[in-house]
Amino acid sequence: MTPSVRRALASGLAFVVVWGALAAWSGRLSPLARLPLLDGLGPAAPYRWVDPPPDLAADNQPPSAGEFTLALDPDGVRGQVVFTSDNQVTVIIADGAIGPRAGEQSVKLSVEPVDPASLPTPGGELVTFGNAYAVSASYEPSGAAVKKLNGEVDLILLYPVTPNVHAATHTMLRSATGAGWTDLESTDSAAQQQVQARIAGFGTYVVAGVPAPSPVAPADGGGGGTNTTALVLLVLSGCALLVGIGFLLRSRRAA
Repeated sequence: MTPSVRRALASGLAFVVVWGALAAWSGRLSPLARLPLLDGLGPAAPYRWVDPPPDLAADNQPPSAGEFTLALDPDGVRGQVVFTSDNQVTVIIADGAIGPRAGEQSVKLSVEPVDPASLPTPGGELVTFGNAYAVSASYEPSGAAVKKLNGEVDLILLYPVTPNVHAATHTMLRSATGAGWTDLESTDSAAQQQVQARIAGFGTYVVAGVPAPSPVAPADGGGGGTNTTALVLLVLSGCALLVGIGFLLRSRRAA
């Protein structure tokens, strides 16, 4: 390996190390900076509330409901992924998750946003984050309700991040009858602001968490400086990565 190749390789590795350090530092400064690598820096679409907080009411758009037709085969519904037009709810249905029924041709899956204030409180220290959603299904053409699931159905709910309400972790709750809640085994993805859970039946679902001090805005009402610094660090880390890759490719060509 010639000295010039060694220098190019060392420079490339150094820039990659700098990229990793800057990305880690920016993530510590703000949870809003913890985006997937190379996912872009554009902000997420504003959350759509059934009943928005007063400071967000002026710009709020109503959330989308969803009604989806699932083809029904002799072994049950065909697996597919459906989501509301505002992308706040996604349902992942496995093949045969809803069984067949004599005389039926399809299954209608419905997703309806609900104001969580109209439902029982989660209890304990939990508070709700965002809308609740009523998820139901019926056979067509009879309209008979689907009462059980025969296979895997996963539900993904987006939740809002606001300056005033924050939780370190989030979970999904289910209410089968509207009288109380059951905590589901959930996967919280803070970067995407979403919770995923496997559901065992239909009902009403909501994201909940234990409130904690919010890192989005400090107590003095500021926060723009921290988020701006994190954004600058993300840009610098991206530039360092690109330069590092360039040096590494140059060293390979020279070799």
